[in-house]
Amino acid sequence: MNFTPVPSPTASYWLSEPHKLASFCSSATVPELVDIAIIGTGLAGVATAYHILKNSDPKHRPSVTLLEARDACSGATGRNGGHIKMKLQSLKGWYEAHGADAAAELVRWTEAQRHILQAIAEEEKIDCEFQVRRSYDIFFDKEHAAELKSWMSTCQKEGKVPFKDTQWITGVKGAVAAFSSPAISLWPYKFVTGLLERVINLGATLYTNTPVHSVHKASDGGSNMVLSTSKGETRAAKIVYASNGYVAGLLPQYRNVILPIIGQNSRIVPDDATLEKVPTSATTYNFHYNALFVDYLNPRPDGSVVHGGGGRSLDREQSDHTGVGYNSRFNSVDDSRLLNDQVAKDFCDFDQQHFYGWDAGPATIDSTWTGVMGITTDGLPHVGRVPGTTNQWILAGFNGGGMLLIPTMTQDIAKMVISGAELEDTDILLQFKTTQSRLSNVFPNVAE
Repeated sequence: MNFTPVPSPTASYWLSEPHKLASFCSSATVPELVDIAIIGTGLAGVATAYHILKNSDPKHRPSVTLLEARDACSGATGRNGGHIKMKLQSLKGWYEAHGADAAAELVRWTEAQRHILQAIAEEEKIDCEFQVRRSYDIFFDKEHAAELKSWMSTCQKEGKVPFKDTQWITGVKGAVAAFSSPAISLWPYKFVTGLLERVINLGATLYTNTPVHSVHKASDGGSNMVLSTSKGETRAAKIVYASNGYVAGLLPQYRNVILPIIGQNSRIVPDDATLEKVPTSATTYNFHYNALFVDYLNPRPDGSVVHGGGGRSLDREQSDHTGVGYNSRFNSVDDSRLLNDQVAKDFCDFDQQHFYGWDAGPATIDSTWTGVMGITTDGLPHVGRVPGTTNQWILAGFNGGGMLLIPTMTQDIAKMVISGAELEDTDILLQFKTTQSRLSNVFPNVAE
């Protein structure tokens, strides 16, 4: 399978206002030698570069080069839902897999992500429509809702998980329950490209539309790695792989360990009559149709909504990852295609059926697009030093929740890259550590 990003992806709403660095290259060819090469210009790659340069001595900053196969931030970060939250169902799964103490630690971790993103946006004066909001997990299945509510009640009575500022309320037609918690809504592309501009000002070089074809050790016997790109070769003392679902193309040991999967997203615009009748929502949502399928929705300041997910709309005759029917979205990096035309229609129909006032007039599918995520069998990202290497690090496999995990993670990855610290010396959750044993956790029967 070819893991190189396809050249003509679907047009994401978030990319509709290209940044001046979108297709920027610092020079015609990549530099011959750099201290640190970072592959990927989504949130993971750009934030890592930012923390490396921001926390280095200005007189002795390392040379940092960012490499991107397409335009800057045109991958998952530029194609996601634009909201940051912890789903209750995800927390329950974490609790059951890792225990109460680990679940409490995860809650604290996710709270920290919101704070650091806000701090960076304010310090660097990044205009990205950053808003602290409420978010609702909306449930339509009574058994599923009752199970989660019972679990949460038990945790609160026993004091095992520090739930803060939460409510059980509902205001969506047909819902049987809704769990409310804090969240962040933002324009992710504008945040990352604004931060990228700061990274360039700190001295980094950028090469967009410059896919990395291969990585290998230098032939001189030293520790440098050679990156072969479409704009020549560069030798790097250290490499950070921040390409999420695409990472197995350069690190084959992650083949079927981090599996690329396609998700679909749409921007839905209600008509003027609806906008006059219904005020713009100030909350984001996750819609849990049952224990298996969940979509998300992020209202925009202009009254439109970004609605994504789409798994429930596909043919589900197959239940594995063999690439047939519903599973055609698995093991694919082809975001030039939609999952199918029904997905966006289902989003639009759902919004009109379940939101009060949306029946005042028709809604329009303004745009619909797909993006590539990276999933793992254990639901955990792979973070830290690549097993068996001394000068290569990875942060990838975020299972569709990268915005909730990456911000403080990149602070610690930067520390590891700069000082050689081990993951155990950082605040990164130990469950995220990439290890040789975790590389055996592969998806079976994956269609090529």
